[in-house]
Amino acid sequence: MIKYYKRTIRDKKIKEISEMEVGSWINVVNPTDEEIDFLVKEFDLDRRNLESGLDQNEIPRLDFVDSDVYFFSKTAPEQRKNRIETYLVVINKNFILTLSKTEPYFLEKIFKGKTKFVTTQKLKCVIKLFSLLNDSFEKLTINVVKRVQAERKTTSDLQEKELNNLLEQEDILNTLVSSYYYMNLLYDKASRKVKFFDQDKEILEDLITEATQGLDLCRSSLKTISNIRNYYVIFLSNKLNKIITILTVYTIIISIPAAISGIYGMNVLLPFADNPNIFSYLVLIIVFIWAGFIFYLKKKKII
Repeated sequence: MIKYYKRTIRDKKIKEISEMEVGSWINVVNPTDEEIDFLVKEFDLDRRNLESGLDQNEIPRLDFVDSDVYFFSKTAPEQRKNRIETYLVVINKNFILTLSKTEPYFLEKIFKGKTKFVTTQKLKCVIKLFSLLNDSFEKLTINVVKRVQAERKTTSDLQEKELNNLLEQEDILNTLVSSYYYMNLLYDKASRKVKFFDQDKEILEDLITEATQGLDLCRSSLKTISNIRNYYVIFLSNKLNKIITILTVYTIIISIPAAISGIYGMNVLLPFADNPNIFSYLVLIIVFIWAGFIFYLKKKKII
């Protein structure tokens, strides 16, 4: 899907137009092969970069083809069930173009006029998109960190569902760490290679600082998850050892009377077999053996 938007300094809000005009914004979402062909032929864009913009595994980077500048970044989902997607921003001498597999939710702020987005100021539009991307990553990071901290409080009572959720958060955090790292490299290279205004460069520096803070927060949460996992492994190991110890003790206790009764249940001559009180003697012997065995286990702190 290809849509065209335009807003000048005099306009109060952005408006959709029927075709591309100089100073417009081309928003491309999940394009077909025919639409890719149209963009390449009509606007002389690089096909390989356009196709890379739809690749989820593409890393944030900066590329130059002729006079066009291609910014490959990442966009964070609003809901955790959605995956982090690649977001391509292209600066052409006549327009700015954005391309993604799914439309980022933060674009709604631009369409509703909550964010000033003057399409004729292409470099400022790029800075604004970067700021919105950073905000979306910050929101996702905070939500993930909150869920990790919530699981941390119930470490000893973790069920399979909570463990699966924790592993899911770990996967998201690992993706965020990679995205933050490469986004920082992108911001740094963009500030050096692209002729932004001094004010815009200051905003880029702020974005680098925010991304660094998000990166540190993600790494801290990953360490927390690692600690939770290690604690839970130790907790389960100790619990399993206790269960095995109890079962072993129970087995030994049961086997003592079973062995004695088995011996006296055989059809052979045995000592005191004719004694009418032999059953009581055997019970006392078993009790004494039990008491001695339990005393030994207590002394060795096995139970």
